[in-house]
Amino acid sequence: MKFWKYSFIAGIVWLAGVGSILAQGIVRETPLHGEWSFALDPVNIGEKQKWFATGFTAGRWDKVTVPHCYTIDKRYHYYTGSAWYNKKIGKVNVPEGYRAFIRFEAVFYKAHLWLNGKSVGEHEGGYTPFEFDITELLSNENVFALRVNNAWDTTTIPGAKNKTDSESTSTGQLFPWINYGGINRAVKLIIRPTAYQQNVRIVATPDLVKKTASLKLDIYLHNKSSKNILKNEVKVNIYQDGKRIPVKLKAAGQDIASGATGVVTLEGTLAAKDVKLWNQDEPVLYQAESIAGNDTVRTRFGIRKVEINGTSLLLNGEPIRMGGCNRPLDFPGHGSMDPDAVLEKDLTLIKNGSMELSRISHYPVSPALLDWADRHGLLIIGEAGNWQMTPQQMADPAMRKKFQAQMREMMERDWNHPSVIAWSVGNEYPSQTDEGKSWTKDMYTYTKSIDPTRLVTFASMFVFRDIIKKAEDEASQYVDFVSANIYGAHLKHLQHIHELYPDKPIYISEFGLRTDGVKSEDERVAHLKKAVEDFRQCDYLMGASVWTFNDYESSFPGTNANGYRPWGLVSPERELRGMYIAWQEEFAPAIVTASRKGNSIAVQVAARKDFPSYTLRKYKLIVAGKEHTIDILKPGESKSFDIPLSSANETVAIELRKPGGFVIVKKSVNP
Repeated sequence: MKFWKYSFIAGIVWLAGVGSILAQGIVRETPLHGEWSFALDPVNIGEKQKWFATGFTAGRWDKVTVPHCYTIDKRYHYYTGSAWYNKKIGKVNVPEGYRAFIRFEAVFYKAHLWLNGKSVGEHEGGYTPFEFDITELLSNENVFALRVNNAWDTTTIPGAKNKTDSESTSTGQLFPWINYGGINRAVKLIIRPTAYQQNVRIVATPDLVKKTASLKLDIYLHNKSSKNILKNEVKVNIYQDGKRIPVKLKAAGQDIASGATGVVTLEGTLAAKDVKLWNQDEPVLYQAESIAGNDTVRTRFGIRKVEINGTSLLLNGEPIRMGGCNRPLDFPGHGSMDPDAVLEKDLTLIKNGSMELSRISHYPVSPALLDWADRHGLLIIGEAGNWQMTPQQMADPAMRKKFQAQMREMMERDWNHPSVIAWSVGNEYPSQTDEGKSWTKDMYTYTKSIDPTRLVTFASMFVFRDIIKKAEDEASQYVDFVSANIYGAHLKHLQHIHELYPDKPIYISEFGLRTDGVKSEDERVAHLKKAVEDFRQCDYLMGASVWTFNDYESSFPGTNANGYRPWGLVSPERELRGMYIAWQEEFAPAIVTASRKGNSIAVQVAARKDFPSYTLRKYKLIVAGKEHTIDILKPGESKSFDIPLSSANETVAIELRKPGGFVIVKKSVNP
């Protein structure tokens, strides 16, 4: 969600040194990308020496291009500690009735910003956005100074662990991905009216019987103007595919007084003829245009219903069981930056591999990833950074408050993405302890208080163990579905979890095998096929995500000498391994069989009814270059084609494509 991206006013204003930020009638954000000055501060003298001061000379500092990850910059390779960014811009002309903000999409891990020698504010958390109002600090010439620190300790999230009996000294000090420091995502200057929309939250809930959909829009308003914002003057227009949809919305809440903040809620119902449901095959998107005075915000959303019914996960009333993946944010030469070309390639491979239900990461992913998932139909479980917190850490009020802040930032950024179906409150923490149970119960309640519309889970590494004798022994009792990281003996462990929680679906949040844990890739493929064989015996299994889609760099004990942990279906450079090919075959939701009959070929497409399984819509079968559309196939159904050929001697190429052109089955039939 980019709630700050579009605003409408009259007039033209120019930002000297940065470029035009106001075109005729439209306020725009201005990227502060490009060249910044940069220096390391290994002994933390920068603040004492006032590197943030307007008169400080950074002339001998290096030049870097923001977004920037100093960890992979060869000049500062794998540096951990404090570093400084400095950028000068010219005068920012802020018209009367408007204010200026600076927004960072992500800075890893701690950030402190100064403008023109004055402290603006601080932020902790390496993957979530933050912004500051800088109106009062602007001058004719402006100097931004940002101190970043990517070090970790027992108070950071993720971080080192307090001493526990189960941890060695080496593993307890580290977390298993690189602390890629820097301004890793976009940074922007924004001009807003003094009365503006800080955020918009849209809940679109379909009535699956009446085919209508209820809309609820919460408009979060900051009123720094001299006038009240009247609730009845807040308007919303709804569009789908560029067409305005007629809908009557009634405003509720209070008028927002001058100097106050508040929420105006608008509610209404979309007629059945205007409702198109979002799903993995038909990811239909709508747009809400919310108008409050001079501020107009455009927000994308989808209409879909996600719920649990017994041991089934339902999407729009239909059970779905899907494969998925975990994608560590790591690419050679880019670190945790996520360039468009890398993202497009990775997500296309993920969709081609039918990896459509994924936790995908231990920390908030980039907005661009979720935008892609919205447009192309991926289901995502968003997770904040509690990676193996100890009981002492989970009981610490300061750590709880810090986690809640980062969880809230992720949720408020991502809550309009239809692709996000659930939230996770952590990974592999000791959920069998009193502290782990309390954490899960409390964070479930906290998460639901912000977003009651989505499911909540966490990834357990204890729930399947023999020490868990009854449901009350482990924290999965408090969440909507059980997530478990299982490496081996999949059927045994799944059956044990099901005995504990017979009324909850199970999601395997991790499973897999390292390339260096076997003699050949064939062994990994055999391991995968045995796992899927087990999965297909468990009708309570809603999904399974491989660890991992790609190899990733790490300093964690057990990492290979080349610096990578080699779990991937693909290599660091995204070369396909045998595991990816086998995965694509095993996790395709349909089986394609073909046999030749003289000058024709008989092809059957059968939708799986075991695992994975879900209704297929608008798939295309391509045989010998000719396209055949399959309107709908429910699990267990099939469709047959008898296709004439030009020659009995030709090799016939066959493809099955998902909507959007994603190829999930590809084979050839020889004469």
